[in-house]
Amino acid sequence: MSHELPASQPTAMPPRASVIVLNGPLGIGKSTLAEVLMEALDQSVMLDGDQVVAVNPAPDDELEYLHSTLALLIGHHWERGYRHFIVNHIWHSADELDDLRRRLGSFAVDVHCFLLVLPVEENLQRIRLRQSARAIDELEFEMETVERERAILGDGDDSGLGEPFDVSAAPNELVLAMLTRLALR
Repeated sequence: MSHELPASQPTAMPPRASVIVLNGPLGIGKSTLAEVLMEALDQSVMLDGDQVVAVNPAPDDELEYLHSTLALLIGHHWERGYRHFIVNHIWHSADELDDLRRRLGSFAVDVHCFLLVLPVEENLQRIRLRQSARAIDELEFEMETVERERAILGDGDDSGLGEPFDVSAAPNELVLAMLTRLALR
């Protein structure tokens, strides 16, 4: 499918774009990694799935709303010359990620999905640490949520939820490793 730019926009369009999907449970570091990735890649956009679906009232079909809105936003930014899109959220099944890939199929994009993994105790420690900086106490809710999400995601082996990517290191080290894995460095 051809995307034509409005006359007021630059005409040099990157031939392919990449979508880097960061999947994982609450508190594992998806947002932090996405932000550092965006800062490391020129022509990049960070799209936080939780923010995309943060609407009132909530949509009847949150996943459909998320995927259609992501496709719209990626198309908008793609037409203006951006070529890297970092999307962080939690997807619960391979079918959900396949739906996202299908919706992005009209764009010349390579979709790379990573399932962020971390030992459970380190994941819980990160949740406790971030909770200590918040005004609203949601620790109990977040601990229950991460337990549920980790059970759904499993250990990542052959789940179709993304290539397992250990996030135990510092964000800058993780970005270098990910960019190397994607051949973007």
